[in-house]
Amino acid sequence: MSLIVIVLIAVFSAQWSMAEPAVPGVQRIVQQSWTFKDGAPEGVQALAETADGYLWLGTQFGLFRFDGSHFENFRSNFGDQLMSTSVSALMPDANGGLWVGYLYGGFSFIKSGKVINFVDSVAPTQTVLGFAQDRNGIVWSATGDGLWRFDGSAWAPITGEWNAPAGIIYQVGFDREGILWALRGWSDVGRELFYLLPNSRQFQKAGADLAAKLSWDADRNVLTTHERRASEPGSGVDLSDSLPAYPILRKDSGQVLDRAGGIWIMPLAYPFLMRHPAGKSLSETLRDVSPSNSEVYDLNPNHFAFLVDREGTAWFGDSKGIHRFTYSPLMQQAFPRQAPTFALAADEGGAVWVVAGDYNATTVYRVADGKATEKSQQNLQNVAYRAPDGSVWFGGKGGLWRAVEGGLSRVELPPELARNAIGPRAITQDRAGGMWVSAGAILYRYANGIWTLNGGRSEFPKQLILIEFTDNLGRVWFGSSRSRLTVLDGDRLLTFGPSDGLRVGNITAIYGRGSEIWIGGEFGLQQFDNGRFHTIRSTDNESLRGISGIVETANGDLWLNALAGILHIRRAEILKGLQKAEYQVTGERFGRSEGLPGLPLQIWPIPTAIEGTDGRLWFTANNGVVWLHPTRASNRTPPPPVSIQSVAADDKAYEPDQVPTFPPGTSNVQISYAAISLLHPEAIRFRYKVREIDDEWHDAARSTSVSYRNLPPGSYHFEVGGSDANGVWADKTATADFTILPAYYQTNWFRALCAILLLLLAWAGYQLRIRRLHRQFEMTLDARVAERTRIARDLHDTLLQSFHGLLLRFQTAFNLLPDRPVESKQVLASAIDQAAEAITEGRDAVQGLRTSATEMNDLADSIRALGEELVEENSAEAVLRIEVQGTPRALHPIVRDEVFRIAGEALRNAFRHAAARQIEVELRYDERQFRVRVRDDGKGIDPEVLRAEGPEGHFGLRGMRERAKLAGGKLTVWSGLDAGTEVELSIPGPHAYSSPSPDRSWLPQSIFGSGGASDS
Repeated sequence: MSLIVIVLIAVFSAQWSMAEPAVPGVQRIVQQSWTFKDGAPEGVQALAETADGYLWLGTQFGLFRFDGSHFENFRSNFGDQLMSTSVSALMPDANGGLWVGYLYGGFSFIKSGKVINFVDSVAPTQTVLGFAQDRNGIVWSATGDGLWRFDGSAWAPITGEWNAPAGIIYQVGFDREGILWALRGWSDVGRELFYLLPNSRQFQKAGADLAAKLSWDADRNVLTTHERRASEPGSGVDLSDSLPAYPILRKDSGQVLDRAGGIWIMPLAYPFLMRHPAGKSLSETLRDVSPSNSEVYDLNPNHFAFLVDREGTAWFGDSKGIHRFTYSPLMQQAFPRQAPTFALAADEGGAVWVVAGDYNATTVYRVADGKATEKSQQNLQNVAYRAPDGSVWFGGKGGLWRAVEGGLSRVELPPELARNAIGPRAITQDRAGGMWVSAGAILYRYANGIWTLNGGRSEFPKQLILIEFTDNLGRVWFGSSRSRLTVLDGDRLLTFGPSDGLRVGNITAIYGRGSEIWIGGEFGLQQFDNGRFHTIRSTDNESLRGISGIVETANGDLWLNALAGILHIRRAEILKGLQKAEYQVTGERFGRSEGLPGLPLQIWPIPTAIEGTDGRLWFTANNGVVWLHPTRASNRTPPPPVSIQSVAADDKAYEPDQVPTFPPGTSNVQISYAAISLLHPEAIRFRYKVREIDDEWHDAARSTSVSYRNLPPGSYHFEVGGSDANGVWADKTATADFTILPAYYQTNWFRALCAILLLLLAWAGYQLRIRRLHRQFEMTLDARVAERTRIARDLHDTLLQSFHGLLLRFQTAFNLLPDRPVESKQVLASAIDQAAEAITEGRDAVQGLRTSATEMNDLADSIRALGEELVEENSAEAVLRIEVQGTPRALHPIVRDEVFRIAGEALRNAFRHAAARQIEVELRYDERQFRVRVRDDGKGIDPEVLRAEGPEGHFGLRGMRERAKLAGGKLTVWSGLDAGTEVELSIPGPHAYSSPSPDRSWLPQSIFGSGGASDS
């Protein structure tokens, strides 16, 4: 074991040797490296990409993970420790998580921040060299003392019953058919290859004396073929006959196939890395590949530290760090000398003129077939322009040049332009062939050998001109600073500004193929159409800032050169953005990761994007020029997987894979999440919501954590989504469910108890209020009774006085009768008249105050007696029926009197006016109310009379209603012609009865209600 460790450390510590790419491929490869000074660990021995997108690095100095921007030494949120810091092998588990093998033996499994260490239970392992996982989830490991197998609960070595190879297993892996391949032997020669068929427990030998390593595809499967490749015995790649499949081998090297079909070759004997593009079959490629026909990179990768990630990028680790190789559609143009700025103009046959340099010295190149040929010109500045007639023009100090038959022909500038320090900066040609040349705020038109200031137009605004453009309709456009635009349309000169809706800041790009013209500038992109400006919005506001180059291709797509990089927006997205002002367009972005050499200039030389005559698009940036084929260029990558990294409550970590339950009183819930794009980490954006409290998504931009404070108790579902590198939101989201337990005062039973108490208090208050009203009502009734008693007493006193006076008169008449009979007769006559008046007065008083008549009698009996009197009085044949329901109770005296009078009035109407044959009186004593009904089958009341409450001059109905109101009740009358009449009086129980129900208190009544029997 010690020998293996020493050899491995020697391999891992190997230094780079220098090698240059020999043959450029048809695709550009962009290489980026991270070393110790960039924060990367040294001595990378293993690489793995887990399901959450993180790149994991196993080193002698610990386990690290990389999100595309930052390296992080792994530390468990739960305080778990790895078995060792010397990591030699890594593999992502199919069900999530990461397997870790160690240089000094042993296994660990990491998932959601939790670490499980597997202590050797059968025998100690030696160095772990690799892992493989079958379709059933069984994990295999290649170690220094043979194959090991994990069955879901424990690791165990593969024993003799399997006929497994013993000793050092250098590599192990499954092919796409599920066959397990194991390469035994540490030395680069004399290795043996074994295989295990699916569902078998017997290994078989596939080859011996091999001097090769296995080949891998992008998903870390062993590359095999069913065609046996002929090879000489002893060639180092000779395999047995009649194998179920034949691993693809190359002598003295290991290799990996990327997602673009390129093959990366790691020679055993040479300290460099080779890449060969896709083309022939893999077997033929490996047979013919060599440094002379491949791209060669001067790094010496560790043969266990390689990976092709989900975005198609190839990664290799070596002693100094990690290296990333990315395919890019951007092809960078090489020049003999470096320059900071460039100006472009298209030429025939796909050639391009390039002016490279700075304000002090420039060089003119003509680029054709990928080669830049120098065409020098003294005093030439960075201004280049291809006119609609196909001519190419350049501007410089003191002159204007035109490309003629491979050379340059000079045109003298007018004195004002020639004296200008900055020289010509923008050029365009109008429909008549005149050349418009500007230098700052100075503008001239050149035609027929004559220079004319402002083209002879005095109304031309005096302002700084940044860019000029002539469209297909012959309109000449002049873009200026501060969102100011001038358009020369025939004889009309139009000006536009912020008040017209133009709001892009300094105008640095103008382009269009028809009547619609695109305007780009510092702050965005707008389209001009029929006098109106339409603003285009993007998912990321930064994407459309600093536009200094616009190309609209024939299919309507837009290509922009902006501060965020080169942006491709398809026509379908543009149409949506024009139809809906609030729509946010998406597009493909090409930036630093694709090899863009710098940022586009925001002032001369502009524009920074042109279309060549062969359809290629050219873009300039600080320190370089790139081009691409618009029909072939694509930067669509799969959306990054979104994952929950941690869940914590009040700074205590919980396992995010479970549904954590937080204690009562939790005040702060923190959730961390990630969506890893190793290629475009800076472009990923997030949005989140908690379903129970958020109706809409919250835009989190690039923030990777969120805190919720003072959430009420309950179950919650947190959801987070991420965008891809182009701003398109992924369909899949990550969720974290959690529950906050309630305190006792937040539970439902406590709330129910409080509600019951509140209801009881409210009911008690209601009862107190009712009793108070009852007392007030009794006081009112007592006052009324006292007043009526006083009136009765007065009447009584009056009657006594009247009768006393009569006695005196009778006595006088009696005394006068013997002597004066005539006079006695007169006195007697007067007394008789006085007696009649007293009788009338007494009768009226007694009828007006029936209290004395009904006070001690039952109400039903009183009504029955009144009915009998009315029968005799009216000689009627009507039948009267009285029904009593419930147990009769004592009524308030005043209420009793008012009820008697209302019932009496109803009976009088029935006997005297209705011509009824059947008259019924119903008395109902209920707990909630007292009710009286009087109904007859008489001729009824005219509806008009009923609505008027009686005939004119009669007050019966109106008086009945007034009495009902005085008694605290409600009177209802139903009647119709020939339909009889029904009068109902209802009075609430507390108002009607003089005392509460004797058999129940108010609390049982309030809970259980009331009931009673019906009597008739």
